[in-house]
Amino acid sequence: MKKVYISCYENSDIKYKEQLIRWNANRNNTLFECVNSNENEFYKIKQTQDEFFIDSVKKHILKDASVVVCLVGLDTGKRKTVDWELRAAMHESTLLKKCGIVVIYLPEVYEKYGTQIPRSILPKIIQKNIINRDASILETTWNKLEIDINNIEKILNVGFAYGQMSKYIIDEFIATSNQANIILKK
Repeated sequence: MKKVYISCYENSDIKYKEQLIRWNANRNNTLFECVNSNENEFYKIKQTQDEFFIDSVKKHILKDASVVVCLVGLDTGKRKTVDWELRAAMHESTLLKKCGIVVIYLPEVYEKYGTQIPRSILPKIIQKNIINRDASILETTWNKLEIDINNIEKILNVGFAYGQMSKYIIDEFIATSNQANIILKK
């Protein structure tokens, strides 16, 4: 069973995260093990202005995750926190392994764009790696999960396998938080 961290824009897409957790609970938590973030821990990491911010997110929030599910709504690509979580998921160190990435397009995205979903709605780090020939990121739609929730376990297994063979590109950049600039290092 995969340990899953669900990343989403909390203000608008939390209902989908909660639905995934309910589906899992209805199956006696046999589809996946949910890794929950500790909001206080994330806030504390942001306040320290640690130059190894991504390392801190990986160690304190994603340390147990094997797959990160990114729920993509119309505004997800603009959320710095989602981008940081995904960068941490792609990061690998001697003690912490990289995660597989599964992108699930939410109904409003599919309704607006159909099968022609522009890459520009994705977080920047996903945009960079989805065209990277050495990385594999699994993409699906919420509608496919609704048709058969057993697909969740299959998707997570494939996402995990993709993550194990992927060589993600994680660049150095400066991201502006609400308080100050935080340098993110490889």
